[in-house]
Amino acid sequence: MGKDIDFRDNIVKRNKIPILIYVPEWIQLFSASRSRSMQKIITGLEELIARDKECDSELRNLEKRKKTVMNKILYLSKDINENNDKEALPKMEQAEKEILEINTKIQKLLKELETMPNQINDMNTRLLKETIKKAYELIKESRSDAERSQEQINDFRQKLSELIQSKVDAEERLNKLYSFIHGMIGAAEMESLDESFLP
Repeated sequence: MGKDIDFRDNIVKRNKIPILIYVPEWIQLFSASRSRSMQKIITGLEELIARDKECDSELRNLEKRKKTVMNKILYLSKDINENNDKEALPKMEQAEKEILEINTKIQKLLKELETMPNQINDMNTRLLKETIKKAYELIKESRSDAERSQEQINDFRQKLSELIQSKVDAEERLNKLYSFIHGMIGAAEMESLDESFLP
């Protein structure tokens, strides 16, 4: 199905469509029947989500490290100012250099984290479009399966109806035959004939 899907009025945001790969119904319906393009998008989406978590974790670690280094700087500057400790100066420079590096990394991470929700949303929207294409393929397939099954049911109904009629006819003939013989020779004679003819 090569049709492209365009949603009206930003339907994804308006309908608050969740991350599909976490939706139980989506998993149930599409885990066994994904197109190649769906699989590619899923991989991309998983990578983005993993990177988002990674950035969060890196950011927390950098904030912790920054706090530690800032405390170190406070301690060193007190040592330099109050005790005129010359050996503390290179340590101080090193700590200040590390703070600059940490701030640069934090800025980079914040910038990356800022773009993440949009990237994840775009990838999720792409997955939704591919999912809809696949869903319509499966709808067509299911519809023709249902029609085929209905035809078979109709055949079985017809056969069943014929079998029921055949059984009714056989029982009716059976009763008429018994009734005929009974009328001709009576019950007692008929019992002994039953034993010899119907073992």
